[in-house]
Amino acid sequence: MISEENSYTRINGTDIFGIYLGFDNEGRTSMFVKLSRKPTINLKNTHLIHEYNKRNDGLWALTVSINEDKYKGVFHKLVYDLVDIVRDSNSPTIAERLFLRRFIEWKTLFEEYVNSELNFNEIVGLAGELYFLKEFMFERYGVNDSLLAWCGPNGSDKDFILNKIWFEIKTKSFNKKIIHLSNENQLQSQYIGYLTIISYEKSSLIDFKSTNLIKLYKAICNLIPNQGLRIEFDKKLTNLNFVPDAKYQDINLEFKDIEFYEINEVFPKVNTDNLHEAITNIKYDLFLPAIKKFRVEL
Repeated sequence: MISEENSYTRINGTDIFGIYLGFDNEGRTSMFVKLSRKPTINLKNTHLIHEYNKRNDGLWALTVSINEDKYKGVFHKLVYDLVDIVRDSNSPTIAERLFLRRFIEWKTLFEEYVNSELNFNEIVGLAGELYFLKEFMFERYGVNDSLLAWCGPNGSDKDFILNKIWFEIKTKSFNKKIIHLSNENQLQSQYIGYLTIISYEKSSLIDFKSTNLIKLYKAICNLIPNQGLRIEFDKKLTNLNFVPDAKYQDINLEFKDIEFYEINEVFPKVNTDNLHEAITNIKYDLFLPAIKKFRVEL
């Protein structure tokens, strides 16, 4: 990013039409753009504050801020959505038009993300990934590389991918002996990877061994060294429909073990090379006692 406009920083890729990210005069997370004409936008929203004013250079300044920090993830995701809209444009006029057209949709999009709520299985799954991120990945690979390697929220078949190694995370109840694979590609790769099983028991908020999504979220945020990486972290959480909220303190888990199973050429899995093209959308279960010989220590 290129520093500009006082407390705002111009986002890379917005050379034709500048989109700036920073803080408004009240210290709130904010976006700023310069427009060629006075905007006629009605963005009434309980979570967004917007204002515009005439600049000395004849342009109009539009700023949009959020009223609560817990919506940073949603805000950053939408800002970078706007960046993607204008990035390939060769004309400032066209870029501005594309920006405003997409920006009008912000009210609906923002409300949809803010009001999204994870179900129990989604909470457990995300908590397991954050626990693995904090307790294993940060220690082994460092904060920066670990967060960049976390690609599951971006639509990858694997949860974590590094240089020629990957991890697929499955979080299960302590006594459960079966885990579910949601597609045929989760264990497919030309490189050695690890099916990673994290076991938990339900617990309570006052159990010092327990944790929850909010505790994990705050702990990880405190370990992130810079704003750019924090933005990426928040965007990935928003991709998973997670917005920090006190309600996520109600489900508390005590994590027991992290088990690693090496996925090699003889590990039992669906072989996509032998499947007929008419067969799609494959889902299957693995019985853990039957794969114990593949368990390894890392």
